[in-house]
Parts: sequence; C-alpha cells; structure tokens
Amino acid sequence: MESVSIDEGIRVGAAFDGRRVIPMWFRWRDRRYRVKTVTFSWCTNQGIATLHHYSVSDGANLYELRFNTTTLEWTLGEVCAGQ
Repeated sequence: MESVSIDEGIRVGAAFDGRRVIPMWFRWRDRRYRVKTVTFSWCTNQGIATLHHYSVSDGANLYELRFNTTTLEWTLGEVCAGQ
C-alpha cells in the first residue's frame, strides 16, 4: 500500500461517546465518505495545539483524519489506497 500526503481541510461528522470522539463521515473535494471503522487513534502536539489523529477506513481505503483542538479544524492528512 502506498500512502499519499494530502493535508487539506475537510468537514467531519462525529459522534461523542463520553469523552471519546468517533468520526462517522467526512467530506473531501465535494465527496462524502462514510467511516466504516476507526482502526487506530493517537494524539500529538503541534506548538500549543493538540492534534487528535484518527486512522479510519471506508472499506476500500485508509485515511488519516486530524482534529486540531486549538483551531477546531479537521484535516485529511494522508490517504492509503487499497487497504
């Protein structure tokens, strides 16, 4: 599998389970992708911001979604085609 860096802003629909955020879908380049599974999640720091990373699958590809807790913005970090 080859990973491609994207780093573009996206819209995300998410559910909340207590303190846990679960991405349900995202819109990228005028197309909506349904998240079938969250395969992994982790946090990193970028300056004063905390970034929450989610590795998600739509059943065909893997995507890395990032949520910036300072700007409250979502970004599509990478796409890994053909999981």
